[in-house]
Amino acid sequence: MAGEQISLHGSGGDLNMFPSETNAAAHTIGDAGRIIGDTWKAVGPALAADEAAVGTGLDDLSAAFRNKYNASKPQLEKLAAGAEDNFTKMGTNANEIVAKYVELAREQADRLRRV
Repeated sequence: MAGEQISLHGSGGDLNMFPSETNAAAHTIGDAGRIIGDTWKAVGPALAADEAAVGTGLDDLSAAFRNKYNASKPQLEKLAAGAEDNFTKMGTNANEIVAKYVELAREQADRLRRV
């Protein structure tokens, strides 16, 4: 069942939103960070061990791939290591934005009613 929709149309405001659903979606984004972080912590060491065991001299194609991969590996590792924090921040920011948006819409509606 859908949550309460806040609608200030006709009251001098302009907001149509389902804040609880929007906040739930933001929490899902934040939760994704934890899932990504937990997964990276679990597979990162195994991936590093597997990479160390793979040679580069199998053929020209594998050597070319390995050279390109090795060049991008530090950036990929940095992105993976920071994903948990980034997704958590996105979820937190989204919830804060929804709350501020609702607050400002209500303030504007109150101001317009007084005019």
